[in-house]
Amino acid sequence: MRETLSFRELLRSYPLEGRTLIAFVEKGDAVTLRFDLYHCDDSRRCKEGMKYLFDVSSCRENIRILGGREHCMHGSFSADILTSKITDGELRLVADCSYYEPKERDLITIVFSGDEVRIKEHLPNQIG
Repeated sequence: MRETLSFRELLRSYPLEGRTLIAFVEKGDAVTLRFDLYHCDDSRRCKEGMKYLFDVSSCRENIRILGGREHCMHGSFSADILTSKITDGELRLVADCSYYEPKERDLITIVFSGDEVRIKEHLPNQIG
């Protein structure tokens, strides 16, 4: 089930700082960022060997990538979310990206506008 949340509701319900962005998928007019919400300090999402996948989606026109190599986000990468905050009505996620091909690192800012996103929290599944 997909649900729509305002930026404030998203950050209140899903702490993104310290989590890992594992995919950036563009399909049609939509862009989906997939996170693994695993964190050792999260009592609901801390079991070793499990993935806690969470999707945040919006229209392509409501998402910008500042800095870095956006084209590398279509390949294999992971990105640690360093900060998540709302500034001037936009949700800004600062991420430390590690690209696997080519082997490079970048600091980027993912900017959402429009004051709402669609979310989907997947059932936990085992790694491997």
